[in-house]
Amino acid sequence: MIQTQSSKAAPSSNGRGRPSAREAMLDAAERVVLHASAARLTLDAVAQEAAVSKGGVMYHFPSKDALLRAMVERLVERSIAGSQAVADSAGNGPGRQMRAYVAASTGNPLGNDQVAASMLAAVANDPALLEPVREFFQARFPKLAQGLSLERAAVVHLATEGLWMMELMQLSPFSPTQRARLVNALLRLTDEGSVD
Repeated sequence: MIQTQSSKAAPSSNGRGRPSAREAMLDAAERVVLHASAARLTLDAVAQEAAVSKGGVMYHFPSKDALLRAMVERLVERSIAGSQAVADSAGNGPGRQMRAYVAASTGNPLGNDQVAASMLAAVANDPALLEPVREFFQARFPKLAQGLSLERAAVVHLATEGLWMMELMQLSPFSPTQRARLVNALLRLTDEGSVD
């Protein structure tokens, strides 16, 4: 989800050193991924982009895997923040979390999509790097489904994820008008599917 907006995620509680330096290195890593691809992400490239020594990068990220894991965790944190920001402005009522999720996932409020697309290739070869994403999906769905039937919540969730993934991979067959209609239909399904 990125158009490159350098949104600051909350510093990881397990990160070493000053959080601002760590975040600056993650920003630099995202720029490397955006401009050169995840395949070219190295600790040396991040050091050069961040204008620090390789040792400075290794203080926070002792390996490329540690850096990739931190980048994936940051994307998850941003996704949570994006959905929460939308939910906070969505009012109350059944289906509120699902509506916020649909709006955040289809609106890219924190601009993470480009980085997510680039990271997908990097983590595809190491399923362990997807563990934070698995945990995120496991914890998120029950919250999204609150106030909705399981079936309706699952259909809206799967359709939203499918649309997001197709767009991420630039495979979507939908025109902007068709896409807007689909997003509105997903929001309507959420509103109509509220259970009391």
